[in-house]
This record gives sequence, structure tokens and C-alpha cells, in this order.
Amino acid sequence: MGAVIIDGRAIAAAIDHETTVMLEEGRKGGRRACIGVVTVGSDPAAESYSRQKQRSAAKLGIDYKDIRLPAEEKGEGVLSAVLGIAHDDTVDAILVHTPLPRHCDERRILDSIPGEKDVDCSGTCSMGRMYSGRQLFAPATAEAVLEIMARSGLSPQGKNVVVLGRSLVIGKPLATLLMAKGNRGDATVTVCHSKTRDIGSHTREADIIVAAIGVPGYVTREMVAPGTAVIDVGINTLPATDAKGGYRLVGDVDFDAVKGVASAITPVPGGVGPVTTAVLMRNVARAFRRELSTDN
Repeated sequence: MGAVIIDGRAIAAAIDHETTVMLEEGRKGGRRACIGVVTVGSDPAAESYSRQKQRSAAKLGIDYKDIRLPAEEKGEGVLSAVLGIAHDDTVDAILVHTPLPRHCDERRILDSIPGEKDVDCSGTCSMGRMYSGRQLFAPATAEAVLEIMARSGLSPQGKNVVVLGRSLVIGKPLATLLMAKGNRGDATVTVCHSKTRDIGSHTREADIIVAAIGVPGYVTREMVAPGTAVIDVGINTLPATDAKGGYRLVGDVDFDAVKGVASAITPVPGGVGPVTTAVLMRNVARAFRRELSTDN
């Protein structure tokens, strides 16, 4: 008996419905919610995610301010673009696609996003609030994993959860959220990374595996015990002459092999990606309602 294939698009649709209600309740004077998105250079995976966000915003009636800068743009130019929308009262939310080119001071640029507009929890202050349990927003991808668990009956409470990856965007915040008290947390969390010895010995003891390590097909069938739930956060591009654009998206899990042993699994595409976008747009709606405060 194979794994249940978790339908990320269906979960995203349910979240979008909730967001629509929030937007209607928050609309005043006819103004629509607006997100400003800053992209420097071009990357196939980022382009795919960007298109997904644009489509979602349009469907929900959220204005999308698309700010694209060339890869050679100096750091001061990128910072100026972010500060421009940070001080624009018609822009409710800000997202900067990362990683930025090496010549940009990424931390300085992300820290320039005001907390009440930092819908992906990118700035140092925003992350500090999250790690202390006082967040305005959580990183959208980490929050998406929690949504998938909650809406698929995969409670992390009392479970052994192995997170592959320790990035500031996914691994570290997700581990923190999973350890928090409450029905979406209370897990025993192991974080594995590139220096972990024998990662398979950890994953085979897991009730839930979250793969966010950035290596195509890294999680093999041999690394997964029967009945384990597997959530694949990876978005990797591989050359494919038969695919549109000359590449295809794959995850960090060998999907075809692992689905034969796992109890549940998310596909790529169609798994975590759509839910991440839906969570991000819900965060835009929350920012639009102006009910958040950085003072407490």
C-alpha cells in the first residue's frame, strides 16, 4: 500500500478562501492590499515561485508591485529600492527574493524591511521576535509545513521530527516552531545538516521527515522507515530537454522510490510550494488589516 499523496494545491485553496474573507473585512476606502516584491537577477526556481505568487495575488485581488533589478545592481541600489517601498503607505508587505548576489549586503538589505511589512520574517528583528515566541509573522515556508501537517492529520505533538537543513529561511525557524508549546508543536526535533554523520540513522528513527537540504533526490527509500510521513520542501531545477523551459522542478526526496514506503508524502511540484504562496498571501492580508504592532 503506497503513501497518501498530500495535495498542496487543495490545502492552498482552503487557505486562500480564508484570506479572501480577511481581505474583504480589512478593505477600507476602496484600496486593495499590495505586496512589493524585489528580485535581483534571474534564477529558474525563483522565477517559478515568483510567477506562482503573481498568479495567486491576482486571483485574490492583491496588487503586486514587481521590482526587478539586474544582477549587477549595486547593494546601495537594492537597498534604495527596498527603502522606497518600505516608506510607501500603499505597500502593505515586502518580500525580497534571496539569495542576493554576493556583492550585496544581504543582511543589511533584509533588516531594512519594517517588521509590520516583513511578511516572510526575513529581518533580524523579525526573526528575534519569532524565536522568542512573539512573532508578527513566521517564515512562509516554515509556516506552510505546519499548515500541511495540521490539515493532513499529521500532528507533531510527541513525535520525533527530523528536519534536514539548518537555513534561516526554513530549517532553523521550522525547528523552533515545531518545539513550541501547543497543538502545532510539542515535537522532539532533530536538525541534520551537511556535517551530520550518518543522516540515515536519524531519518530512520523519525515519525516525520522534513527535507529542506537543497540536494535533488537526497532522501532515498533506504533512509525512510515504513509508515514515516515525508514533507519535501526542496525546489531544485534539473535540465530536461522534453520539458517547457528546458528544465523540470524536483524535490529533495526521491519521490517515486519513497512513496512506496512512506505513509504520506508531498510531491514537487504541487506540495509545499502552493501552500507557501498561500501562507504568504495570508500574511499580506494580515499586514493589510494593520492589526499588528511591533511595540509589544
